[in-house]
Amino acid sequence: MSTCRVHSVRFYDLEPRAIHCMAYESTQRKLAVSRSDSSIEVWDLAHTPHIERTIPGRVNSSVEAITWCGERLFSAGLQGTITEYNLQTLSYKFDIPVTAGPCWCLESNCSNTRLAAGTEDGYINIFTVTNDGLMYEKILDRQEGRILCLAWDATGDVIITGSADAVRIWNVDSGHAIHRMTPGRDERKKETIIWCLAVIKDFTIISGDSRGCITFWDGNTGTQIESFQTHKADILCLCLAEDENSVYCAGVDPLIISFTKVWLRGGTGTSSCGRSKWVKSVQRRIHDHDVRALALADGKLLSAGVDSYLAISSYPPRQLVKYPPLLQAPSVSVCPEARCIMLRYLSHLEVWQLGNTAPIENGDEIHEGILPLIEDPIRLLTLKSRGGDAIVCADMSSNGKWIAYSSVTTLCFFSFQLGSKPSLQKAPVLCEVSSAHRITFTSDSTRAIVSTSTGDIVVIQLGGDELVLEHVFHPLDDRLLKDAVHLLTVSHDGQFIVAGDHCSNIIVWTTADWKHHCSLPRYSCVPTALSVHPRTNVLVIVYSDHKVVEYSLCGRKYTTFSRGLEGRHPVQWLSRGFAVNSVTFDPNNEDIIMLQDDNTICIIDKDKELPLAEAKIPRVGSPQSLSDSLDSSQCHPRTTTPQHAFHVIKKYKHLVHVDWLSGDELIAVEVNPLALAEKLPASLKEKRFGVM
Repeated sequence: MSTCRVHSVRFYDLEPRAIHCMAYESTQRKLAVSRSDSSIEVWDLAHTPHIERTIPGRVNSSVEAITWCGERLFSAGLQGTITEYNLQTLSYKFDIPVTAGPCWCLESNCSNTRLAAGTEDGYINIFTVTNDGLMYEKILDRQEGRILCLAWDATGDVIITGSADAVRIWNVDSGHAIHRMTPGRDERKKETIIWCLAVIKDFTIISGDSRGCITFWDGNTGTQIESFQTHKADILCLCLAEDENSVYCAGVDPLIISFTKVWLRGGTGTSSCGRSKWVKSVQRRIHDHDVRALALADGKLLSAGVDSYLAISSYPPRQLVKYPPLLQAPSVSVCPEARCIMLRYLSHLEVWQLGNTAPIENGDEIHEGILPLIEDPIRLLTLKSRGGDAIVCADMSSNGKWIAYSSVTTLCFFSFQLGSKPSLQKAPVLCEVSSAHRITFTSDSTRAIVSTSTGDIVVIQLGGDELVLEHVFHPLDDRLLKDAVHLLTVSHDGQFIVAGDHCSNIIVWTTADWKHHCSLPRYSCVPTALSVHPRTNVLVIVYSDHKVVEYSLCGRKYTTFSRGLEGRHPVQWLSRGFAVNSVTFDPNNEDIIMLQDDNTICIIDKDKELPLAEAKIPRVGSPQSLSDSLDSSQCHPRTTTPQHAFHVIKKYKHLVHVDWLSGDELIAVEVNPLALAEKLPASLKEKRFGVM
């Protein structure tokens, strides 16, 4: 890789968005995550965890509970409705009101045929899940006080609810409460709130409450088995292992504690006379703030809460990966001709003019380290969405003269004039396109390629201040794609348009005759990033298992390098915990491919020999960056002259985007983790030994 200047952009100031609840669907291996802005992220956990799709939140709404019914996703919130989502269009299918008031909890039974919702006024609403929606079935007897949590038993005939000072067991058919169990109080006038519940097949009920106690109940007799004071504050969430032999709990006190079922001497797990007991087991401190959601997926613990990070941990072996609260890529647009970048936030866009530095070479000397700034970066524009709607996607043309963004309902184009007094003018609306999932401009800034929410690929011609609809592809109708487009790019010469969906279909069209050019062989994993080489028109694709392939668009076949790489990826590369977000190429060397994830830039030099599969991938960089790196040299041995095709640059945290501005200027956009931490509320205060 050639020597270059790197613009380390650290003014991308995202807000942390707390995670309120999670729901895992084991068949698809999908995780639904609800955040404080009422948006829902669907994560694909089949291979490397990554955000598959994001459903934007609605203004003045909340999501307090989410649940899967097969492949269908439902939520409930304080607006007093149950919502089903269209995962292909990333919109809302319907809202059904509940009786009565805000809805705090929502659960489906084991057969996914019924939904139960608990409300502020103490009603349990039962709905039947039909093919085209939900059908109201009944409400159970009203109880005093709000219902904060509920759970179905294994038969689907009984519901357990938690509220202030009570755990109740309900017969769904009769609508009456069978048992009422009281957890007790720490203070006489302070009620104990049941925040979370779980039910085992033998009808043991597990509850977590505001005293910091986890309690085990016998649901058959309505009596308490045992209780443990595990936390110093409220237990907000708990989750049960698939084999039902262990349970995890956490809350305002973020310590995650597990309990394991053991069989006492004289009995076994299969013996009718054996007696079991729950004992405290492993504990983990992963978060510093409230933990609001726990889930288990394939033996790994998923935890999240106020700090906005999704943590995936396991023990044994002891592993931990924390995924930061970044927006789904792409969220940064680089404009090489205008020397600008556009940053996408939740409901607004920012355009920045990049600064300038002294040259790298001063006579015969090459400067290493931080170059002094000659010009500071300047914020040119802040563009807010209409009504504060969440922005789904956005892009800016290479010459900086066009800006486009889409919310759930509206696609907007703007003509932008740079200069000492920047000006912005909205272009006339195209009636044919209501909203979009992805937008990209051609390198000559004459066309915009838009993937619409209905699944079409629209080509818009940009002329003066007008927009002209040039062509429309219908990949869903033509059965070329099966799901929403999440990857969209166009070749540098504007000859090829490439789109990829969540079902691993990658399709190429030509702009010369507007026809289908080719479909790539379908792989078992989802592509997470793709890009076309600006000189050779070679398409590079990275999948969620980190497999890298190279496909010649002109030759309609895999390249020699790609065939040689098949089955020879380094094991260390395949085992990385972060998915690749972007692919770019060295403008000075056709053989260099650059892959970027959350904290690493991986360099692949096709001109060099591939390493052995078990070989460690070396880490390269200047002596300063090598000495300052916190990464263990045992994981990535240090080197300044890599001998093999794979090597990495590890000097970033929360790396959002990497791209070239010119032949000797690279842009690396980061989100500062300390800036995220500074915006978090105060955590639980704990007395530590030797500290006042």
